[in-house]
Amino acid sequence: MTASPFDDIRALAYAPPAPDATPALAQADRLGEISAWLTAWTGKTPPVVNRPVIALYAGARQGVGPRGYARDRLEAVASGGATVCRLAGAQGAGLEAFDLAVDRPTPNAVDKAAMSEKECAATMAFGMEALAKQPDLLVPGVIAAESDMIASSLALALFGGDASDWTEAPDLVVAAVERAREEGGLDDPLQVLRQLGGRETAAVAGAILAARVQKIPVLLDGYAACAAAAVLARVDPDLISHCLAAHVGAAKGHARLLRALDKRPVLALDIVDEEGVGGASALALVRLACEAR
Repeated sequence: MTASPFDDIRALAYAPPAPDATPALAQADRLGEISAWLTAWTGKTPPVVNRPVIALYAGARQGVGPRGYARDRLEAVASGGATVCRLAGAQGAGLEAFDLAVDRPTPNAVDKAAMSEKECAATMAFGMEALAKQPDLLVPGVIAAESDMIASSLALALFGGDASDWTEAPDLVVAAVERAREEGGLDDPLQVLRQLGGRETAAVAGAILAARVQKIPVLLDGYAACAAAAVLARVDPDLISHCLAAHVGAAKGHARLLRALDKRPVLALDIVDEEGVGGASALALVRLACEAR
């Protein structure tokens, strides 16, 4: 029996497999770079993307956003009425939406830790279920009201700076981070995640980690997914070497976080509530890059 629920996560993160050798760029531009990235992680020359999966994780937080927001968005995805449904269909991508107990919101991080260690580790493990369908490219994203607030709280705790660099609502973010700091929850990136993240960001972090272990390339959909990746990067920068940022959106702090992670976005889209739209759009360009050889 392990001493901490996070020990199993750390064991999974230890010494993940290396990518194959990066091929010489036949085409020295962004398409060529993406093509080389795919080849290194899939081992296929020329690269192909046959089974992409967009995985959206829905969570809710007490007192944040409109009541029932995540439930309404889940129903829109289930009915095929969400924009991401049409984009995924156009790309021939699988679309999975996971309900992370949206009817039992996590505490507001301003008031208390979002999750216990056990719940956070279990939620990360649940996020790994997106790999069960054996995608050859994963696009993880979140469905949550004001997801940029969670992302900016994680970014501030992990990288520092001024709250106003990361968000349009710095007072709430500072309050959450300072509460976590007082509880001694900022020394370990996984503790930062359980203190300030939601179930949805924990699940995305788990999915990214599982994809890294299986050498499956990942397109990060939006600010919140990038914040989940940032947690892993603080554990070990190599844990997100298989990731590209799908796009940079309208949320303040998103571009700054990508610079901190040294991730150049595939696209620039002024999307506020991403929910897979940016990732599905970037997927089209990634598939075109498969022809750049």
